Amino acid sequence: MILTGLRAENPVAMMAAYGALRLLPGAQLRWAETHPELDWEGDILAALAAQLPQRLAAPELTALDDPRDKNIGGEAGFRALAATIPHGWLTAYAAEGIDGIVGTDLLLLGGRHKFVEAARVIMGALAKCQVADKLGEALLGPWRYEDAAQAWGWDATARLEPASLPLEVTAAHKPGVLGAYWLAWESLPLWQIINGHTVGWTRDKGEGWHWHYPTCREWLSWDGLTALVWGLPRLPVREQQALGVRVWLAPVLATSQYGKELGLARTQCVRKIAAGSRNKQVYGN
Repeated sequence: MILTGLRAENPVAMMAAYGALRLLPGAQLRWAETHPELDWEGDILAALAAQLPQRLAAPELTALDDPRDKNIGGEAGFRALAATIPHGWLTAYAAEGIDGIVGTDLLLLGGRHKFVEAARVIMGALAKCQVADKLGEALLGPWRYEDAAQAWGWDATARLEPASLPLEVTAAHKPGVLGAYWLAWESLPLWQIINGHTVGWTRDKGEGWHWHYPTCREWLSWDGLTALVWGLPRLPVREQQALGVRVWLAPVLATSQYGKELGLARTQCVRKIAAGSRNKQVYGN
């Protein structure tokens, strides 16, 4: 299936493609052209829709509202959650660092917005709809932006309003795409916190923070995609070129209220991969 609703320059669309891959055992994904292609034996939309009820009951959705240090009780609270929440999810929410608990960089919005609670509300709103139809909108398009749900600052084509919950936080209308936002959430185990920052988070001198992520021309399973995302800083340029890897950089945009948003990504060619910290990577057009 060619996912004609998704384009890599929009971070939330990239995440939605990867989230769909994670939810379908044995599926493969490639991004050979403008849109990704998902290979799986079965009715993709029906299979994804059938998983929503069990996902709403999963401990990573029910055991906490907000993974920031002040809300989980510091290191003791983090370790208690580790007995409940699967490791891959918990360490995408927060991780222990030298200075205590570090929360995900993908929590872009400030104020009282609760990261995990936002996912529950979005998924709960989706469950009240014709789920397969909403997933069809997400994966095949066009995105109609008729749902009262704004993602966590990830959707670069949405109106740049601050609220992450489909609730009245301001008087402004906050349209979104429920199916895409759920699937994007399901990609979160890819984006682990390593060395105090979410995978792919970089700071360019004089330009501020960016989030970089790869797409690949060759077919990848979820495990293969995970290896690519986590191993990108050490993947030689020749191998990236052979695999058809493209690196996308989405700027983190400061907004006037309530935190930040991700902007549309641009493609970058990696000229040099330095061993060690990903902050030493050099990018060029």
